[in-house]
Amino acid sequence: MPAAGTPAPVPMPSVSDMGPTLHPGARLPGSILALLLTLAAGAARADCATFEIVGDGIPLPLSQQTADADAGRQAAADRQRGDCSICHQLPLPNARFHGNVGPDLSAIGARLTPPQIRLRVAANRHLNPESVMPDYGISRDRHQVAEAFAGQPILTAREIEDIVAWLASLDGSEP
Repeated sequence: MPAAGTPAPVPMPSVSDMGPTLHPGARLPGSILALLLTLAAGAARADCATFEIVGDGIPLPLSQQTADADAGRQAAADRQRGDCSICHQLPLPNARFHGNVGPDLSAIGARLTPPQIRLRVAANRHLNPESVMPDYGISRDRHQVAEAFAGQPILTAREIEDIVAWLASLDGSEP
């Protein structure tokens, strides 16, 4: 027993209390292990998918499903999902107006590769933290979000891949 005025020793948790095994004989709490594995892999976490940024792109698709460019055009035009024409010029003849806050995307497929487009849609602020364009695949750092949508990405991995397929097809030849 410690002398008066001396703090009592804090018991150390037993190895069996500390979660999954990292290697034989050592254990880490599960949340720390997950963080270490994510950092070691160099992966970024998007709420819609886990992805790795390489250079200025995300080389691997976010979804295992085959991308559909027509569905991507529809998602980009949908005011409840992508609503891309609010800021960008696009070959969407039925859009009420086209914005000019962001770059003209009418020939984006001639300028950028699908991995570059994927990064700009899923996690644009990785390239430009001051951008007004949201990260469509990540829910963090979103402000004034309706409670029903808090903690959710704007688009799913599938929707992002569909939009990437459509944007990658835009070479400037569309009316």
